[in-house]
Amino acid sequence: MFLETVSVDQARKYIAAGRKVWEYKTKNVAAEPIFGPAYDDEAAVERARAANLYAENVEEAQKCARGQKTSIEAVVFLERD
Repeated sequence: MFLETVSVDQARKYIAAGRKVWEYKTKNVAAEPIFGPAYDDEAAVERARAANLYAENVEEAQKCARGQKTSIEAVVFLERD
């Protein structure tokens, strides 16, 4: 297993091809993480949903990031062997 971090533009292509996001990275490294649909800790995902820190796609993630006064700069995908 490894993580692949890509640009927002590349992430849109990956998502359109059916890949699921593990995490969205913001420009502010001190901001809370924004989890994606591939994140596999259900308890953490539920807490993230309640705190508006979960997104199904880049547009939703940008809205979550704006709530933290930042924006998405990269997207992380989990690769499983």
